[in-house]
Amino acid sequence: MIIAVIYFIHVIFIVYAFAKSYQSDGWLQAFLNIGFIITLFAVSLTVCELIVGIFIPDAGYTLKMPGNQVLLFFMKISGFYSQQGTQITLTPKDSITLVCVTLLEFFFYRFYFKRTEAARTV
Repeated sequence: MIIAVIYFIHVIFIVYAFAKSYQSDGWLQAFLNIGFIITLFAVSLTVCELIVGIFIPDAGYTLKMPGNQVLLFFMKISGFYSQQGTQITLTPKDSITLVCVTLLEFFFYRFYFKRTEAARTV
């Protein structure tokens, strides 16, 4: 679930960046921005996955099933939950990687688009 939301946020941002670039700079710059965003996403996803992989194993964490139904509900909707009998396996590596990528991109694009707007007005 978390992964789908993050990908959806990226798609919305790509459409926003395309529309804003098209209005101010034209078709060529809009398509170049899309290529830049996709390339930066792919590279930052690879780097963040390597870094997160140091701390979180691919197999995830195995726990006993909690007795608290509220906690079990939140584990189920988290998106990285799988149950085998009374054992629960949590595999949060992909979700944490995408959260790190999103935070990294947020600060980068905030700086990048402010800088390009300031350069354009001068």
